[in-house]
Amino acid sequence: MISPLLKEEREDSDPPVSDRSTRGRYSLLYRFILREFAQNFAVAFSFFFCIFFINSILLLVQRILLKNIDMMTMLEMVALSMPQFLIYTFPFASLAASSMVLGDLGSSNELLAIRSSGIASGRVYRPLIVASIFLSFVTFFFADVVLPWSSVVYEDRLSVLMQEMPTFEIESNSVNTVGNIVLSNGEAEGNVIHDIVLISTDEDTGESRTVLSERGTLELIDSWNYIYSLQLEKPEILISDRDDLESYGLSSAESAVFFLDFSEQIPSLTSSAPVNLSSRDLISGIQDRAVMEEEDIARWHHDREAARLSFAETLKNAGRGDASVSDITTAAAEATNTIVSRGNRIPRNFYSQYYKAELTKKFVLSAACFCLTLITLPLSMFRVKHGKLTGFAISLLIAVAYWYMLFGVQLEIFNISSSPYLLIALPDIAILLIAVVLIMRFRKAR
Repeated sequence: MISPLLKEEREDSDPPVSDRSTRGRYSLLYRFILREFAQNFAVAFSFFFCIFFINSILLLVQRILLKNIDMMTMLEMVALSMPQFLIYTFPFASLAASSMVLGDLGSSNELLAIRSSGIASGRVYRPLIVASIFLSFVTFFFADVVLPWSSVVYEDRLSVLMQEMPTFEIESNSVNTVGNIVLSNGEAEGNVIHDIVLISTDEDTGESRTVLSERGTLELIDSWNYIYSLQLEKPEILISDRDDLESYGLSSAESAVFFLDFSEQIPSLTSSAPVNLSSRDLISGIQDRAVMEEEDIARWHHDREAARLSFAETLKNAGRGDASVSDITTAAAEATNTIVSRGNRIPRNFYSQYYKAELTKKFVLSAACFCLTLITLPLSMFRVKHGKLTGFAISLLIAVAYWYMLFGVQLEIFNISSSPYLLIALPDIAILLIAVVLIMRFRKAR
């Protein structure tokens, strides 16, 4: 009886079998593995897509303020926002798909049958690795091309929509609610509205303001920050405190202008922030801020050295009798304050660190498809019950751990005095090292 190890050696040494039959056997295996991977990837992709959709897009729709726009426009806005989280969906879906494939093959003894037929385990892993590399390129394409493009188009489209219609959809005899502002109106003629009741609440102070007016005009005055002016005729204003119902104030005027600021209500899912820039733009931004960062570092060294030299000069004068004890004490205090205020770490430009981190993250998330798939390969060494379900559960644990590692290192980029390239890459490096160690360990144990 030939052991699996001898069979693998025979397989690796290219036995004298017809090339056509060998290629046919492998192509059949590859198609089977890729078909299973594609099916499981679709399921996993849908799962993670829904998670990010619920947490991001539904919040966007709720806060987008354009409540009465047509369905096609709303779908367009949602579609333009999707690339923001698709760059996370691809790596996690590839992780889950690979885990489910290997878990299912292991639980049904198909891996054992494949090895028993003289096919090396590497032949099973090969299509998974190739698929993960392909998905890495797809992820980078979305992160570096689709995301910057969709962000620009989204902002332009949103700006046009906000100029075409007021934030409140003005219709006769309607009530609109945006954030903490409620507007009730009677007849409406364009932007001129009648029988106005405007209620706003300050969540911090608990102050409630109710404004009544027979006639008013709503106009957009800042399309970028979405600020509107509401010009009222003969308004009456009631100000009250929700914590003290007996405390209130009532006033009236011939006319008044209220400014409605909806900038905080506009979702920031897509913007011109570094996270939505292409790698070329990020590199350009890093180069532009390199000079400023060098100047800050040079100034930091100069100030610290000047403080030390000033104190040394005072000590030298004291040795010659030209400085008193109070002069020495004052000079020491000034030098200490200067050095302490400058800190012990070399200063780094905030945006330079931010741009470097986002540039690295594009490559890190793309490579995560490969790294996370690689860490699932040792799963084929076990025979588990409910293979797909177990594989999916394991993938969720790994995905959560990777997520926390990635965002944990992002929080530390401003607390280090060096470039954040290596720091941002740590999650991928850690996953890759663990995968290699596990693969080597189980390979030796066989």
